[in-house]
Amino acid sequence: MDKIFEHLSSSWMRYFDYEWRTAKDGHEYLTPTAEAGVRPYDPLKQADQLLLDALNIGLQSMHKAPKDKLKKLIREFACQYGLLGLMTALPTTSKFLSYQQVYFPKNPFIREEVMNTRAYLNYFFPFTPVPLTIHPGGGTIDLPDQISFAIMMTYHNEPEAMALSFMRGYSERHDWLISIFRDWAFTFVSAFLYYKDMELAKEPEQLRLYQRGIAAFEGNAPTYHMELRDKPTIVWDFHSLLAGIKLMLSFRLTDDQHPLRLCEQCQRAFIGKRKDSKFCSVECRRKWTAEHPGV
Repeated sequence: MDKIFEHLSSSWMRYFDYEWRTAKDGHEYLTPTAEAGVRPYDPLKQADQLLLDALNIGLQSMHKAPKDKLKKLIREFACQYGLLGLMTALPTTSKFLSYQQVYFPKNPFIREEVMNTRAYLNYFFPFTPVPLTIHPGGGTIDLPDQISFAIMMTYHNEPEAMALSFMRGYSERHDWLISIFRDWAFTFVSAFLYYKDMELAKEPEQLRLYQRGIAAFEGNAPTYHMELRDKPTIVWDFHSLLAGIKLMLSFRLTDDQHPLRLCEQCQRAFIGKRKDSKFCSVECRRKWTAEHPGV
């Protein structure tokens, strides 16, 4: 699976700066700053680094890193890649603005199976009114400025909720983000340790726990279409960055030539050059050798 993302493409939007703010409900949210510029980009062009950054945030959370450190890492991630697009990822369809109610599969954040559309949108616009006029035939996004209009035009072929998630007032909750990053890291660690422990003939029950951890890794599959660019290109129709990262993780977990690995020294995720790679860098190899003489 060498160069697995070479002829793949996608599109997402990121602001150049984000900040943490506390809303009236007492929760902290990550949201674009008032003056930040915005620009679309292709997540698949930097898929490996994006995935590693996401996994290493989750690993930091699993290792009980301080809250302030995790907030800093998540903000830096958003400045580089944008928010995760949870608003379009959680419902059964990303086209939910066409309906008066939103329907949900089982998820850890929304307990209800059905919710009023406006009430659901309020989860993601805690600081400003939702820029949307809802009517019986669906919803119309309000476009108060040129940036909003440009975003709408850029994604006019996508579900309107996707464009809405790129508006400046859109925000995502701190505790939800932490949970998602940690779940990705748990999935990676479960797969990594499963095969490592299998080689060491560890207890079958422990191996079954890893299998159950992987079995819980699921979600709505994104669609795709073909475009004739300089080469035939598969364009993935990600309606959330979350769905894109899950696809990247799925590809990498099944890549036996350049597998995801956990560095034995720094405990960070990295993509191995070989199946048996143990260290993410020469520096980590040297440190481990110095700390384990004779091994």
